Amino acid sequence: MTHLRSIVMALLFAATYCLGQQTDPQAPSSNVIGHGAFPVKVTKTLDSSKMKEGDAVEVETAGSFKLADGTLIPKGSKLSGHVTTAKAKSKGDQESQLTLTFDKLSIATGKQVPVKGTVQAVFPPAEEADPGMPATSSHQGGPASAPAPDYKPSTDIRTGVDTQSAGHPQAAIDPKSVGVQGMNNLQLNDGVLSSKDKHVKLGSGVRMIVRVEILG
Repeated sequence: MTHLRSIVMALLFAATYCLGQQTDPQAPSSNVIGHGAFPVKVTKTLDSSKMKEGDAVEVETAGSFKLADGTLIPKGSKLSGHVTTAKAKSKGDQESQLTLTFDKLSIATGKQVPVKGTVQAVFPPAEEADPGMPATSSHQGGPASAPAPDYKPSTDIRTGVDTQSAGHPQAAIDPKSVGVQGMNNLQLNDGVLSSKDKHVKLGSGVRMIVRVEILG
């Protein structure tokens, strides 16, 4: 009987030790393998007056880049997440708010990369080239060179991010940019978008810099 009691006590001690390892406050909750920032484009209007906490959101990458492990993320890949805060300005409120959190980067090959991302900067929609203008040729008669990119690759992102987005030349989008650029009555602080208007509205084509942690 004494021997059986000793075995039971030993098992209880082992179980308690394992539980202590799992709940150790010093242990990381996730494996962050890198971080970086890249541009995305809103493809469906995001409106704080029509959304609520937990609603799914999806944007697409505005350029192609590589992760630190060499994985190529093509332009147009989907970055998905959810609404953390959605508030329309009502009586007694000073502002409307919209907060987005991103958690998954999906590639056309079917691969999904877990991330933890927030909005770092916001820009107005890119100007589109006039579709009625004929293509030009070089003096040798060959095709014209590609238009100048509106986004310069970053060289200091630890993940190896090297993003490029070709389009009509305009204000450069830099991955180091923060806050709201070129848009009136919209603010961004710590990932929270706010406005004195009745709602925060990001129309289709609005561009953002998203800061992410790549999770293993």
